Amino acid sequence: MMSCKGVCHRYKNQKPVGVKRYQNGRKRCNPCGIFIKWDGLYCPCCNIQLREHSRRRKYKEKFQEFR
Repeated sequence: MMSCKGVCHRYKNQKPVGVKRYQNGRKRCNPCGIFIKWDGLYCPCCNIQLREHSRRRKYKEKFQEFR
């Protein structure tokens, strides 16, 4: 299993005000434990696939309404 090398912290952003993180284009890297603004599918640091959608059902439904 790959681990965080600290490269992803260059792409870390603050939580947006008034908008959910996934709606604002941020993605979550689970091993690194942060949300990043990144256009790629994989984390630039640990090369693990980034999560683009919420895991909780109620937030998934809200995200679908937003699209």
